[in-house]
Amino acid sequence: MLAQAQAELPNECCGLLAGRLPAEEGVVRVERVFPLVNAAASPVEYLSEPKSLLAAHLAMRTTGLDVVAVYHSHPTSPPIPSQKDRERNYSGETVHFIISLQQWTPVMEGWWLTEESYLKAEWEVVDD
Repeated sequence: MLAQAQAELPNECCGLLAGRLPAEEGVVRVERVFPLVNAAASPVEYLSEPKSLLAAHLAMRTTGLDVVAVYHSHPTSPPIPSQKDRERNYSGETVHFIISLQQWTPVMEGWWLTEESYLKAEWEVVDD
């Protein structure tokens, strides 16, 4: 994700994280990353290109994976959801990761989004 965000500068990048949703509330583990094409080709917004989005969903269906998170980058601003991010949120039940490239070292935060607000999501990177 970080490499994609840096490679797509000065524009925002976007993509999906896939895994298996637990039967009950619990830990979700990301098993696969699906980089998508930003059809907006913009430094201030993203729009998942339909062809890459469809390919990702078909691959997930084939492997029995579900969308567990959405990600995009903010090339010049903090990793905080914008009003546009909240209005276009993928799902109130899906974590949204934002990668900020504003500083030398990228910073990533996870969020639960609604149109009216946003709350930080708990997450961690683990090595297997």
